[in-house]
Parts: sequence; structure tokens; C-alpha cells
Amino acid sequence: MPAIEASPVASSESGIVKMEDRKRPATHDHNDSAPPLKKQATSVNGGSRPHPDADMPWKDDLERFQKDAIWRQMQEYKREKTSLEAKLKEMSKATAYHNDHLRIIDAWFNQLIDEIKTLMGASDEDKDRPSFRSSLLFENMEDFEKHLKSRSDDIRAIITRLQSFSTNASPEVTNLQSQLAKKLAEEKGTIAELEKALAEKQQLEESLEAASLRYMVAEKKLDRARSLTVAKLEKQYLLGAQRPGGDSASASREEQSPVNGVSSSVERNSELEEAHKQLVAVSEKQKEQLQKLEAENASLLSQITELNVKRTKPTDDDYAHTDLFKQLRSQYDDVVKRINHLEATNIQLREEAAKLRSERTAYRNQLDEETQNVIAEKEAQLMRAETDLARIRNARDELLADQQMRKAAQEQEKIATTKVQELADAAQARINALESEVERLRLQIDNTKAAHTEIDDIPLEELRAKYQNLERQYSMLNTELTSMQTACKKYSALASSKVADFSALEEKVARLTAEKSKADQKYFAAMKSKEARELEVRTLRMQNSKSSDIVSQLKESEATTRSLLANMEKQASETKEALNSIISKHHAAQQQIAENNIVIDGLKAQVNELKSLSVSKDSSLASASSACRKAETEIESLKVTLADTKKSLENWKNKSLGNSSSEYEMLRSLALCTVCRRNFKNTAIKTCGHVFCKECVEERLTSRSRKSIVESPIRFSVRFKIYIRVP
Repeated sequence: MPAIEASPVASSESGIVKMEDRKRPATHDHNDSAPPLKKQATSVNGGSRPHPDADMPWKDDLERFQKDAIWRQMQEYKREKTSLEAKLKEMSKATAYHNDHLRIIDAWFNQLIDEIKTLMGASDEDKDRPSFRSSLLFENMEDFEKHLKSRSDDIRAIITRLQSFSTNASPEVTNLQSQLAKKLAEEKGTIAELEKALAEKQQLEESLEAASLRYMVAEKKLDRARSLTVAKLEKQYLLGAQRPGGDSASASREEQSPVNGVSSSVERNSELEEAHKQLVAVSEKQKEQLQKLEAENASLLSQITELNVKRTKPTDDDYAHTDLFKQLRSQYDDVVKRINHLEATNIQLREEAAKLRSERTAYRNQLDEETQNVIAEKEAQLMRAETDLARIRNARDELLADQQMRKAAQEQEKIATTKVQELADAAQARINALESEVERLRLQIDNTKAAHTEIDDIPLEELRAKYQNLERQYSMLNTELTSMQTACKKYSALASSKVADFSALEEKVARLTAEKSKADQKYFAAMKSKEARELEVRTLRMQNSKSSDIVSQLKESEATTRSLLANMEKQASETKEALNSIISKHHAAQQQIAENNIVIDGLKAQVNELKSLSVSKDSSLASASSACRKAETEIESLKVTLADTKKSLENWKNKSLGNSSSEYEMLRSLALCTVCRRNFKNTAIKTCGHVFCKECVEERLTSRSRKSIVESPIRFSVRFKIYIRVP
């Protein structure tokens, strides 16, 4: 019990020095903070006041009773001290282990992140990565957020990069990853079983601790029951002895000696009966435990035999229920489904390719025939147009000559000639358009001929696009042909009408030219020679333009071939780079496979360690269960003892109620404080052994009367609390 320090009392007369202060020794108390001690007031003759219980007959019993109470309290303190020391040692060991475990986990996390960083290479900051969401993000849990916030960024970045790389993994790597996931699942299952065993062990330890607590309480009660003073008082209650105040202790002992002998034999018989009951209860509990253990042993033996039979010769059903078989079966079903789907799509694509190939050849032949027919028709029309143009030019020249000669008389013929001139201009424009169209068609034919050699390498989508483009061109050509046919029909109708007009005009001109044929014969010969020269010049110009077009086409084809060559070289370099990257990825995958094999070996070693640890935990659990069974047997014996003590307590209570109240008052006066006679004694003094109540001791300390009845000094450090049980 902590001592209460009294504050120093300030004296009103500080300047007056008393006689008692001069006589007090200076080095009596070593506590500098405490106030100076005062001497206790003495009697007249200087002698000390005697103790009020000095002449009482129960003085020796009271002292012995107090010592027994103090000894029992000290024993209880000692037991609590040993249990607390054991718990402190266990907690210190567990704390050291957990600190080492956390440091090892921290180092392992850092090593894991460094190894993954070295495996993954330099981080690409600009690369888009998928967002990673998992149980590593502890936003709503403060403890995990506090402990893992320092390394969650690194872990999330590494796992995000791993996810970005996992899409390009080979089937071997995926198979190894699935096996690794399976091993990790087995490890997690083993860890869960281990945690379950640890939880059961914790529960058993708690039950054992509760049983040990009950055992300590029973042991305390047993120590109290074994006390000599309590036994003596019980004997006195049992015999109903009356101890008068004036009798001496020796006379009372002589009177009670034969009765004590009888009581000792009675107590021995009661103790033997109690021990017999304890043994009977313990034996019954042990029988029950043995029956339970035999039943459990039989069930465990049957389970062991069944498991041994299954382990030595597993059936197909056992294989079918395994996770590996289920995984392989699911993978096999997926592969079969994919193969069937690929075969069906392959057959369908082959049929579509054959159909498209036949349609392409038919369309190509049809297109070639149509283009050849169109070219032939255009050439024929061009020849006819050239002949018509030559004839029209001759007629124009003749009409111009006649026009100069006969302006006034041939106004209508002049109008006809102007119309013919307009028709000729329209025909010339149409001819130019047809020439440009012919050139375009020739270029398309050349392109189709050039692309015909590489059509096997063109993909299906490009063929479809080309087919649609050609179909659109074909529809455009059909529309152009229809428009050209209508134009030609109109031209032919107009030309026929004009030819009729020209025939009439020619008849007129023939009549007129017959008259002056002789005069103009030389003129027409000169004009014909001039036209022949102009025709030759025109043909040479056309040949020159055609040769220039051919040269430009050759230049364009050379530029296209150069660009195609550059593209092919670029594609070759890209394919080389892709091949090198694939080779590097293959080496990295092989290295990762080797590292995964190392990790799998480590996990296998960990699984073996966990198995051995589970075996050791089973042995420790068995020892704990045996200790629990022992504790149960002890509890049964203590229950019997408790029942007996309750019965004896009831007997003692009945006997005490039957006796006179003087004995009760005498025992109660033993427990009351001798100073105030109001409170029970609960504070003892080490120096003299006297026992008072707490209020009286504090009153003596505060009133500076720091001496007990025997004139021994009282200090804060010499008192301690005791417990006296009053019936």
C-alpha cells in the first residue's frame, strides 16, 4: 500500500525554540522532505503506557493469527509475482519474435521489389498502363494504411507493370503461373489450418489459465484452511470451550488437552473421507476421459486406415476430384473448343476464298472483254471521226472559198456551214474527252496487269475493297457508255441531216465547180498538197505527245518502284527489329521460367516446413490437451474439496449459532482496533508488529504522534496493509 506523505505544518511561533526540539536527535530520520519528529507524551513517572491486550489470554493467538495472515498474503504476492514474471518472459519472447518477423518481412518486401524491378527493366513512364485495383489499397483501414503506405506505391507500380507484361506471356509461362497459383493456394490452406490450430491452442490456453486461476484460489483457501490458528479456533468452536479472562493460558491448555486428542482423530477421519471422495471423483473423471480418448482413438485409427488405403491406391474418382485434374480438364475442353471453332472457320474461309477466287477470275475476264470491246469501238469511232473530220475540213475549205466568192447569194449555206462548224467543234471536244478516257482506261489496264502478279499476296479485305472500287468504276463506265451512245445517236442523226444538206450543197457546188473546175484545178491541187503536209504535221505532233506521255509514264513507274523498294526495305528492317524483340522476350521468358522454378522450389520447402510445423503443433496440442485433462481432474478434486469445505462451513456456522455469543464477541474484539474500537484492524507496523486500523495510523501520522504504544517510531515506509476475515 502506498504511503501517504503528510504536508509539513507551519508553526505559528517560528521564532520560539522548544525544549523538545532541542532534545530531538538531528540524524534520526533520513527523509529530508518529512517534517521533524516529535516525542510521544509519557506518563508522570516517565514509563511507557502498557498495551491494552498485554494481559489478555489471546495475545499469543492474536500474534500468531496476524503472522499467518501476513504469511498467506505474502504467499499470494509470491504466486502472482511468479505468474507475472512468466507472462512477461513469454511476452518479451513473442515481442522479439514478432519484431524479427516484421524486419524480415520488410527486408523480403524490399528484396522482392528490387528483384522484380531488375527483371522488368527500366520503367516506361509514358506507356499507358491499366489501372490496378486490389486488396492492397487499404483506404478504409487505418492500421494497414499506416503500415503499408510507405511501400504501397512501389507494390502497385510493380504489379501494374506485371499486369501489362502478362498479356504477352507464352502458354508455358501461363501454365507455370497457374501451377504457382495452385501452390500458393495450397500454402494458404495450410496457413489457414495452422491459424485454426493456433486459435484452438489459444482457447485451450485461456481455459487452462482459468483453471489455474481457480486452482490458485483453491490453493489460497487450502493454505488458509491449513493455518494453525484457524484450526485452533475451529477446534474451540467445535468443542465450545469458554476461556475466562482471569484464567491463565497454561490452565486452559491443560483442560483442553484430552479434547484436542479426540478432535485430532475426528479431523483425521474427515480428512481421509475427503481424500477418498477426491480420489473417487478423480477416478470417475479419468474413466470418462479414457472412454472419450478410446472413442476418438478408434475413429482416428479408422480414418488413418482409410487415408492410407486412398493414398497407396487412389481411384479414378480421387483423381477426378483433384484440382490439377479439373484444371487440366478445363484446359483440354477449352483447347478442343478452340480447335473445332478454328477448323469450322478455316473450312468456311476456304470456301469463301474459292468462291471469291472464281468470281474474281470471271469478273476479270468479263472486264477484259468489255474493255477490249470498248477500246475497239472507240478506235473505230475515232477512225470514223478522223475521216469525217478530214472530209469536213475539205468541205469547209471549199465552202470558205465559195463563201468568199458568193457571200451575198449563199446566206443560208453560210448558216449551214456555221452549224457544221459547231458540230465539228462539239465532235472535237467529245473526241478529246474520249481520248483522255482511253488514256485512263489504258492506265487502269496497266495497273491491273501489274497488280495481277501480286494478287495472291493481297489480303481478303483489300481484295474486297478493290472489288468494290472496280464495281463502282464499272457502273461509271456503263453510265458513260450509255451517255456516249445517246450522244453518238444524236450526232449521227444530226450528221445525217447535215449530210443530206451537204449533199444538196455538194450538188450545187458540183454544178458550180463544173463551171470553174478548169480554173480552180491548180488551186485545189495546191490546197490538197497543203492539207497533206498539215496532216503529216498533225500526225507527227500526235506521235510526239504520245512519246512524251510514255516517257512521263515510265518516270512515274520508276518513282513508284523506288518508293515500293524503300517501303520493302523499311518493312524488312521492322521485321528484323520485331524478330530481335521477340528473341529478347523469349530469353526473358526463359529466365523468368527459371526464376519461377526457383520460387516453386522455395515454396515447396516452405510447404514442407509448414507440414513439419503442423506436426510439431499437433504434438504441442496433444500435450496441451493432456495438461487440460490433468487440470480437469484437479478441478474435479477441488470441486469435491470445495463441497466438503462448504459443508464444514455450514456446520461451523450452525455450531457457532448454537454456542453463546461471548465467544463471538471475544473473536470480534480481537479483530477490532485497540485505539478507536470502531474499525477493524487492517494496517500492520513492521518495526513492532502491532496492528491498527488505517484511520488511526494516518491520524497518528498527521498529528505528529509518530510512536505506537511500545514507543517505537512510525514512518511511512514501515506500514503495510493486511486482511483479517471476521466471521
